[in-house]
Amino acid sequence: MTTNKHNSPAVFILFPAIAMLLGWGLRGYIGGGPFGALIPGCYVALSLALLLGYRPETAAMAAVFGAVGIGYGGEMTYGQTLGFLTEKETIYWGLLGCFVKGGIWGLLGGAVLGAGLTRDTYDRKTLVVAFIITIIAFYIGVKLINEPKLIYFSNREDKPRDESWAGLLFAAIAFLSYLRIRGTRESIAIPLRFALWGALGGSIGFAGGALWLAFGKYIPVNQDFASWWKMMEFTFGLLLGAAFGFCAYQNRDRLRVAGQRGEFPPEGVMPLMGALAFVVAIFVAFPLLGTSLPEDFAKAPSWNALIMRDVLRVIFGFTFFGGVAICLGLWSRMAAWHIAVTLTFFHTVLDYTRDLSEVRNFGYVLPLWAQLAVLFTATGIVAYLVHRFQRGPDAVSRLLLLVLWSCYLAACVRSFARWEFFSAPEGLSAWAVLVQKEPSIIFVHGTFTISLLITTWYVVSSSSDAKGGRDPGTA
Repeated sequence: MTTNKHNSPAVFILFPAIAMLLGWGLRGYIGGGPFGALIPGCYVALSLALLLGYRPETAAMAAVFGAVGIGYGGEMTYGQTLGFLTEKETIYWGLLGCFVKGGIWGLLGGAVLGAGLTRDTYDRKTLVVAFIITIIAFYIGVKLINEPKLIYFSNREDKPRDESWAGLLFAAIAFLSYLRIRGTRESIAIPLRFALWGALGGSIGFAGGALWLAFGKYIPVNQDFASWWKMMEFTFGLLLGAAFGFCAYQNRDRLRVAGQRGEFPPEGVMPLMGALAFVVAIFVAFPLLGTSLPEDFAKAPSWNALIMRDVLRVIFGFTFFGGVAICLGLWSRMAAWHIAVTLTFFHTVLDYTRDLSEVRNFGYVLPLWAQLAVLFTATGIVAYLVHRFQRGPDAVSRLLLLVLWSCYLAACVRSFARWEFFSAPEGLSAWAVLVQKEPSIIFVHGTFTISLLITTWYVVSSSSDAKGGRDPGTA
């Protein structure tokens, strides 16, 4: 076996690490929540698929499993947990909370990603049942530990948050346990290893990144230009991506075989239509339902209200959404690609258009019809490109570049399409206004741009080598 620059240990670690650094930074900047976490999940899954030489059919499975798997962790609230780091009395509790939540994020995300990378191991029925079990286990964990606040990493007195880290922990254990029951010790090996490495990378990445918030203010740099919150996100993404990359390198022979075989889903138009209807229902029905319920609904003591609250929490939570999304992808390669790439981009634009209704964000307001026009036009363009790019030997490279650049450009629009930049006072340039208004944008977008160019360079160069007769996915 020979090793070239494209499959050395350093590349296996650094390429997904930098891609996930970018994805995590974008997630906190233009997405947030579980749907924003689709960005780093999609990035790391497609990075690994490219490194391992996956066929487009198997890469589609890896992409949808990776995006949703990392998305699960976005269910957790951690703003108040990070707030503990600013006080000496609570800093250790805050660090412990970040260590626990980051580890669970990587544990469940790694387990689902590993299952997607070895889609050939389990049949569709087994995977469907596994995701149903995760929903039940999530509910049990929340009820047993999170709701009673037995171990609570948020503020109990000041606006307490609904935590869900125990639910996700139960979901991860249940998911892996069921796969082990339905398979063999060998078949569970890859999901388990990705889960354990993800737990390690997530714990160290989140807790280590949180130290920037605790001690960044003491670093002798111009604090106006620093963004310690973004440094936390960059560190989390970098170390979690590196952990996944190292795990992939350690298991590269098995994964390369998995990337070339398996039960490939057909293109499947009907599951794609089902996915579209499902997304519309979640993003439209849920807000409408929330506004139609009475104000005291959450405090109602009746059993009907309690049951309805729990049912609604499950149905409109990302654990349910993610399980259904993956199951739709199992029956349609087109649905898998659109969930992984188009839905990822859709949420970045949706998050942006929501801010277009407030003058304070951009200095202007767009009416609802214009907001919808921006949302559906931008998403429609990306959906069309996903449809075109998913075929052919370069599908993985092209789709990875598409999701990298589309989310990056959405971040640029969000940062720079501001009225104050186009109407600078006489004698001041737009750059001067930018530096005065938000100097930290220079650091943030500088990091975005450098990491984007590095990942783009690798994708393009590996694609060129493949065309020249060298397969970057083989050693």
